[in-house]
Amino acid sequence: MFRIFSYLRVTLVAIAVMLPVSNGVAASGSPPKGRLSANQFVSLNAFIIPMTPKEGEKRQFTLLIALELVNEEDRDFVKGRVPLIRSHVYDMLFRLIAFRTQEPLVPNISLIKRKLLEIAVNATGSDKVNSIVVQQVYTGRAP
Repeated sequence: MFRIFSYLRVTLVAIAVMLPVSNGVAASGSPPKGRLSANQFVSLNAFIIPMTPKEGEKRQFTLLIALELVNEEDRDFVKGRVPLIRSHVYDMLFRLIAFRTQEPLVPNISLIKRKLLEIAVNATGSDKVNSIVVQQVYTGRAP
């Protein structure tokens, strides 16, 4: 019987120690450092563009972006416009990258980012998307 009470006491102490820590994290309301808010950003699937082969080697350009929203309540509206945004982004990337043979083979990322923001604003309206976050850019051999 004594053993049961000691286990119960240890369990209660462990719960009491963990309780203030978990409440402090939940009460802060901010995401952990280095992480994007799940509601403030809409992540898009990767854009993969084949590039003109160079010396017989197949190459590709991969771009991973997220749209930063002005207002979190517009998330569903923007997600509904993602197919239109993706279509226009693919059109733009194919024109800029796919058949380019002169150096640089990939234009400056700031130019691409500016065009991406223009596409997103045209598709959703000027008051929905605040900026474009480029999460990853890869230029290299295609699998």
